[in-house]
Amino acid sequence: MAKSTTPAEASAPKRRRADAERSVAAIRDAALEALASDPDSSMSEIARRAGVVRATIYVHFPTREALLDVVMERAVADVVEAMRGAEPQRGEPVEALERVLGATWRELARFHALLALNTARLSAEELHRRHLPMLDQLQPLIERGQKQGVFRSDLPAAWHLAVIRAIVHTASAESQNGRIPESEAEAAMLTTALSAISPPLPA
Repeated sequence: MAKSTTPAEASAPKRRRADAERSVAAIRDAALEALASDPDSSMSEIARRAGVVRATIYVHFPTREALLDVVMERAVADVVEAMRGAEPQRGEPVEALERVLGATWRELARFHALLALNTARLSAEELHRRHLPMLDQLQPLIERGQKQGVFRSDLPAAWHLAVIRAIVHTASAESQNGRIPESEAEAAMLTTALSAISPPLPA
């Protein structure tokens, strides 16, 4: 006769899954915090912040690259949430773009070091792919501005998105390296991005 499973035994796998999920979340959040302040943070330091032993990280993330990928996904999700919260669909296109890019920059300020790390480790194509959730927030706004004539329409929206992303990344790198004060970087980024996609002045 088969031995029946007790409720406690039946619930054990669920508890283990829940424990694993909490462990993964703790490691991811600790890595995000550590790498945002020091991109060279060791796995030992991340483990210390997460309250786990170093070996536990490797159970869930076999390589440092795997952990970096998950951390980047979380950072991108946080930036996308900030962009949505800025309501890109509301208001005139120029004002809306200023508002959304400002919100993007203020959230990105937490991740300047992480952005530099990912820019160095990923190919241009892969970096673009990872940014698609953010670009998707901006594309309808850019297209709306083109239809209204406030953003230049002689170039595709994809070009404008690439230019804006490059400007934001440049501002982040310059701020991170101390070549422009953090207090001036946001305004420089905004004015440069808006100038880059505005219609050319009549000859």
